[in-house]
Amino acid sequence: MGNYLIRVQLPDRPGALGAVASRIGSVGGDVVSIEILERQGSVVIDELGVGLPDGLIDLVEGEILEVDGVNIEHVRPLAGALPDRYGDLLDMTRELFTRSSLSQPLPRLVGGVRQGLFASFAAAVDANTLDPVATAGTVPDLQAIRALARRATSPPPYSLSDESGASTAAATMVQHQLVLIVARQAPILRDRERKWLAITAEIADQGTRVRSAG
Repeated sequence: MGNYLIRVQLPDRPGALGAVASRIGSVGGDVVSIEILERQGSVVIDELGVGLPDGLIDLVEGEILEVDGVNIEHVRPLAGALPDRYGDLLDMTRELFTRSSLSQPLPRLVGGVRQGLFASFAAAVDANTLDPVATAGTVPDLQAIRALARRATSPPPYSLSDESGASTAAATMVQHQLVLIVARQAPILRDRERKWLAITAEIADQGTRVRSAG
C-alpha cells in the first residue's frame, strides 16, 4: 500500500469531485484527505491524499481522466504517511510561543516550511542585508536569494517566479525583519499554499514577540 498526493483540476460543478473519488474507489484506492487549493473562474484545483495498493497508480490516473473535464496537474508518491500541514503548523506554533527568541526555533521553522510545502528549498533572509539567516534544502546562490528577497518585499501577495521557472513564494516577518522564502519546480504553488506560508510567517513573527513582551 502506498500513499500519493494527486492534484487535479476540476470543473466547478456539483458532483465532479464525487465522480473522481468514486473512480479512485472503484480500483481499490482510498481518498483520505481533500484540500481545495485554488479556484480559477470555473475551475477548482484540489489535492487529494490517496492510499492505494502497490502498482495501481497508472490505472488510477486513467480512471480519473475518464471524468469529463478533469485534468491531473501533478502526482506525488510519498515515502511515508500523508502530510498534515496544519497539524505541523500547530506544533510549530506551540514551540514558538514557549520561546522568548526566534533564534533557536528558526531552523526548525524553515525546515518545517520546506517540508510542509514539499519545496526544493526554504530560507529566512535578513530583510536589511538580504543575507540568509537559516536555510533548508538545495539553496541557490547568494545573488539568486537576494533577488528573490528584493521582490518579496513588494506589495502582497508576495508571490513570484524565478528565472529557472521554479514556483516561488515569500512572506515578510516585520517584527523580526526577516523574509521567509520557498521555491519548488512542480507543481506550482497555489493560493492556499501561499496563504499557509503567510500564516506561518505571521505566527512565527508574532509568537516570540508576544512571549518576550510577557
